[in-house]
Amino acid sequence: GLLYAMKGEIESMLTEDTPLLQEKAGVSFYRIREDIIACCGGVGKVNAAMATQLFIDLYRPDLILNVGVAGCFEDLPIGTLVLPDRFMQHDMDTSAVGDPVGLISGINMIELPADTKIADELDRVCAAANVNHRLGVIASGDQFVHTTERRVWIVSTFNASAVEMEAAAIAQVCFVNKIPFAAIRVISDEASGDVKIDYMTFVKAAAATSSDIALRWLRARA
Repeated sequence: GLLYAMKGEIESMLTEDTPLLQEKAGVSFYRIREDIIACCGGVGKVNAAMATQLFIDLYRPDLILNVGVAGCFEDLPIGTLVLPDRFMQHDMDTSAVGDPVGLISGINMIELPADTKIADELDRVCAAANVNHRLGVIASGDQFVHTTERRVWIVSTFNASAVEMEAAAIAQVCFVNKIPFAAIRVISDEASGDVKIDYMTFVKAAAATSSDIALRWLRARA
């Protein structure tokens, strides 16, 4: 299963002949190959979680790979591919009742791990394709991070490499359903004051890069 957030991201995976399997609760599911289904789940943690559970209930995939773009907290060039080994929810905060910031209620975890086998395979695919990439930590939250104050806080609290709005929610749903999960995120902006300019300019190119690596990985597994 391939899970995207936005139409601008999944479009790089679709052709005119790609069959639309169904639309359910606003989520479109496409057959990319006989053994590959992709969906466009929407932006934000609630949309991502809803689409992930729907995907699992309808198709019971062997694994889910989240593909898309992210903002960067480090000195990484736009277009760099980040392979996360951990996911956190930076806007999860029940510290007022004594919990550590980021603790996810119900599963009592702050860090959700990526599937190491998938992450290792993706790492080898990136290296073979000479794609500029690195391992890192993804912080997810229901906000488009663009201020220095918020950026500094997320980095100091979670040691995050990049930020976006879905991956940690998908990781949580996959964790409770025991579905192996990993993600590919290509840097589309610097999560700074220029985020709008960077994002609008580079998002389609970044999405195409992440989809290309996903396809290379899938061909290697075939």
